[in-house]
Amino acid sequence: MSTPSKEDVEAAPEALLDGSYCTSIEDFFSTGSRDLIGRFFTSFIESVVITPTELVFSAKSQKRLNDAGRVMMNAVDKIATLQAKAKSESASQRLRDLNTLISAGMKKIWDDDKEKPIAAITPETFSAFAAGVSATGTERDYVINRTLVEHLSQHKVWKDKVAVLVKLHQQTKGKPENAYIEFILSECIKSDAALDQLFGLFETLEERCGDLADLWKGEWKPRPTAHAAMVTINAMIAEGIAPNIKAATEYSLLRALASKAPVRSAEPEIEIQALFDLFKRMWTGTTLIGGTKSMMSLERRQARYINKEGITDLLRERKVVVDRYALLMQISTVTIGQGNRATLKSFMDHYFGDKDFVPRVIAGQDLPIPKLQTLTGLHRSIRASWLGEADKTKFQAQVEAAQGQLLKNSRLFEQVEKKGGSASQKVLTLMDLCRKGTFIDGPVLASVRTVIEGYLRDPSFLPDYLGGATGEEKDRKMTLLTKTLGMFGISV
Repeated sequence: MSTPSKEDVEAAPEALLDGSYCTSIEDFFSTGSRDLIGRFFTSFIESVVITPTELVFSAKSQKRLNDAGRVMMNAVDKIATLQAKAKSESASQRLRDLNTLISAGMKKIWDDDKEKPIAAITPETFSAFAAGVSATGTERDYVINRTLVEHLSQHKVWKDKVAVLVKLHQQTKGKPENAYIEFILSECIKSDAALDQLFGLFETLEERCGDLADLWKGEWKPRPTAHAAMVTINAMIAEGIAPNIKAATEYSLLRALASKAPVRSAEPEIEIQALFDLFKRMWTGTTLIGGTKSMMSLERRQARYINKEGITDLLRERKVVVDRYALLMQISTVTIGQGNRATLKSFMDHYFGDKDFVPRVIAGQDLPIPKLQTLTGLHRSIRASWLGEADKTKFQAQVEAAQGQLLKNSRLFEQVEKKGGSASQKVLTLMDLCRKGTFIDGPVLASVRTVIEGYLRDPSFLPDYLGGATGEEKDRKMTLLTKTLGMFGISV
């Protein structure tokens, strides 16, 4: 018996979807059984360009499976092992039962293939055919699916198969037989090869995930490389008439997220940001596409970079100490999941817990203004972060102290004063620095206000600022001055 892979074990609860635990020959043909086949026979059905429904209802496809070596045996072994474990049954007995049911189901298909010819249909005649089927219940499902599969067998390319299914769907809209078409279409959406032909090949995994997220919402925008059928499929989802296709879209998105390929780039900072961008894109209202599964997948992906070694390497790349603090807070704004936040928090506690915080972050020969602006950005990031209020208060106070000391060491106000010029020029210089986010809104900005207010009281300020302007031009200048100063709590 083959050993289940890690992915199989993680998928075990899902391997028992409604109707997938077969106990009768009718179960063999059920939608749940076909979903299970899609999960465990993926490589085979992708290689021969068929859906699980085509495999179940086609004698020709089943013969190809029998000729494919141990493919069926290995898949059935895995399914039996997982189902037995989930139900606390004997794995060997479950394997025997499954093989018995599969043999009976395949025998029925093969016998009917010889004894019961399949009617020829077209998208235009399918509804009339379905209306003429006298059987009911599972036997009716069997006849209709067998007929559909025979019609699809002439199409050997995914995009052609999808195109005819879309046409069938349109021809049967509002009729009971429409449900058969929608389900087979949903199986196509679970195929990576089919998605490549429908969406067009993607340059980055982010592009494919974005397409799937938008399709799930019914908000997908067509591109020149996409197949025309996707416009109709998107409309079906938007109308709420394609529940299986929508579920299949979510399944494909989750599978894409579980892959090993980078979403946007192998560069850690770029990838961390890309994952957060995708995370935001996957929200619709209060719903995250894929729920906790996608949340866990995105968190695991970020954890490849947000770990002790990864963050340490990123910090070492910053030669200026204050830039390391800024990087920590920058990453914190795009962190997904409690585990990754906990990892970052340990770094924050270490860095902000430095007893020499102030002298370290203001040290170096770098120009003071860029460093002042970095500290202001750091302060803003702390205020907007997910940190608790106690940590926010503590960290912000340290940054404010550092900026105050840097302002004092750089003698910025003295430099502005020494440059000469009129009081209005000095006010405009300081206002420009304020607009660029140079000063933290708190004790530091209060000290800047005091200096500006001193220049405003200079008798030469207003005449120099107005420059002889009168009338509307004077009013415009005064309005601009009043509005700008008001942004920083200063009145003229």
